Amino acid sequence: MWKVILVEDEKPILGLHARLLETYGPFEIVGRFESPFEALQEIPRLTVDALLLDIEMPRMTGLQLAQSLVESGIDVPVIFTTAHQQYAVQAFRVQALDYLLKPMTPNTVKQLDERLQKYYGKKEKPALKKELDVQLYGEASVKKSGQLVKWPTRITEELFYYFLLHENKLCLKWRIIDDLWPNIEESRALPNLYNTIYRMRQLFMELDVPIAIERINDGYIMNANNSVILQPKERSDALLLESKGYLWAYQLETN
Repeated sequence: MWKVILVEDEKPILGLHARLLETYGPFEIVGRFESPFEALQEIPRLTVDALLLDIEMPRMTGLQLAQSLVESGIDVPVIFTTAHQQYAVQAFRVQALDYLLKPMTPNTVKQLDERLQKYYGKKEKPALKKELDVQLYGEASVKKSGQLVKWPTRITEELFYYFLLHENKLCLKWRIIDDLWPNIEESRALPNLYNTIYRMRQLFMELDVPIAIERINDGYIMNANNSVILQPKERSDALLLESKGYLWAYQLETN
């Protein structure tokens, strides 16, 4: 059951979308707001899996609301609803998982469920094996079907290795920041962490691998779901992530 929040300034549309989600999909509406300003105050207090935001709202647009929430540390997927397709490009600049044309339909609800399953790594495993081949020692690399994975940023790659070496263990966000962003102020480091995790989840969706990153209280746990194959050392004296030069990896090796 997905816990979602709706923000829509048109009350009839708000009611319609709430009924469709609860009737045709595994959705629980934990908050519905006609005012984006009220939503901005209340959303951080609620436990939620996704936010459905109307783009066109007076005084504060859905895009502006999403940007404010991201900056305040909200790192759940954002889905925009709009009557106009031209907002799509702007939407994806604000950490959006998807955008939907309104009014929604039962088929839209089904598609949204599937999208969230892929995002959170909860979709049933496909018949074909879809795995990452990972070399952790010496010349470190991550490959899929023999091709090197193209990371959106260098820090996304580093955070993947970090989570992999702490798989199924709770990584507190403050410890992650100390290890990966040691010289950045906290006010900047937190949004960097949230955005990097968002990029990782998006990449796993594109690669179609069932790796899940779950947020628990003040930290994260990654479960590779048996989709990572660790390769043997190419040299007996090779060091952990030797080619990457990560200080935290060197400390792990020497501890």
